[in-house]
Amino acid sequence: MTRYELGIIDTRNVIKTLQDVYNYDFKNYALTFFKRRVELFIAKYNLKDADGFIRKVENDKDFFEIFLQDICVETTEMFRDPSLWRVLKEDIIPSLAREASHFKIWFPEVSTGEELYSMAIILKKLNLLSNAQFIASSISELNLEKIKTGFFDPKKIEVNDSNYSRIFTDDTLADYYTNENEKVCWDTSLIDNTKFLKQNIIFDDYPKGVKLILFRNQMIYYNQILQERFIKIMYNCLVPGGVLVIGNNEKIEYWNSEKDYTLIDKTERIYKKKLA
Repeated sequence: MTRYELGIIDTRNVIKTLQDVYNYDFKNYALTFFKRRVELFIAKYNLKDADGFIRKVENDKDFFEIFLQDICVETTEMFRDPSLWRVLKEDIIPSLAREASHFKIWFPEVSTGEELYSMAIILKKLNLLSNAQFIASSISELNLEKIKTGFFDPKKIEVNDSNYSRIFTDDTLADYYTNENEKVCWDTSLIDNTKFLKQNIIFDDYPKGVKLILFRNQMIYYNQILQERFIKIMYNCLVPGGVLVIGNNEKIEYWNSEKDYTLIDKTERIYKKKLA
């Protein structure tokens, strides 16, 4: 079966419709990524072509919310890249706790919740869970509601358990979830201290006074304009000395970035906001 392909004019029409109807501006998403996601969505819901997508999304807000959920990049596993989580456990988080008795951690696109629950488990293990406030934001309300339930894909159990065992050896990840009748669910008390925010694409309403941000493997889906906007927003919401973690294939690089951030771990791509 031949896959439907969006032309450049159709892609622009889709972007214009989403902005005109819902004020969601996707024009600075990486074009190839956005185009591919819309093509897959059209095929998934048998919409035939761009016009079919536009007609459906114009007249059905619930369908638009499904699209927002679909375009978010799913986090694939708990404790992805265990070496990073070891650095967070052994160095970054203890340092934050020494500097302040309470601190904020922001997940700008929380996606499917694995990083949120991973962080909560590490803080619980360090007896610091009550010291932290999590801020979890997403463009998708459906994603946020799903994360609150704690349910996750049982097919991920094996890789999740394996990642956990590379960080902790005194217990197992199974201590933090239930598995009954082929339904697996995290202990949702782990995220009691979480503020959930429905966020627009350009992060107009971002939190302040944040000590740690995890924004991993997201910037590759944006063009340079949006990448730089987001990095500046992260800078503005971090306290001096606050820490930003991005994907290990990403980097902070703009004309005055060296004035704003210090790279403190090249391998794990961990940056610190400069004090002055």
